Amino acid sequence: MSTADITASVDELIALALEGNWEQAFEKFYDPQIEKTDLDGVPVKGWHENVANGRAFTAKISNLRDFSYVGRVVKDNRSFVVWSFDFDVDGNPFKVVEVAIQDWEDGKIVRERFFE
Repeated sequence: MSTADITASVDELIALALEGNWEQAFEKFYDPQIEKTDLDGVPVKGWHENVANGRAFTAKISNLRDFSYVGRVVKDNRSFVVWSFDFDVDGNPFKVVEVAIQDWEDGKIVRERFFE
């Protein structure tokens, strides 16, 4: 997969996420054996496990103040997507600018790690 192909996929993934269609983005762009590590530093392996975690997390979100895309870089088979979030999780404020580092193989994200 070329850098241009990955860039186009990242742009579509971002658009889907901003529309609230994160599950559709996950289905289209994430490998079944995805290894995803959120800010807590705990890796979660497998598509189904990560979707379940995403559903559980989004169910706790309220008072959405900011959910925006800041920027992206794609180099070879790696993409970096910067997000800005400001909302409440279980009534507690959650405000962060984070970067998702994504490794791509055969058109799918096989590993994703988030950092503040």
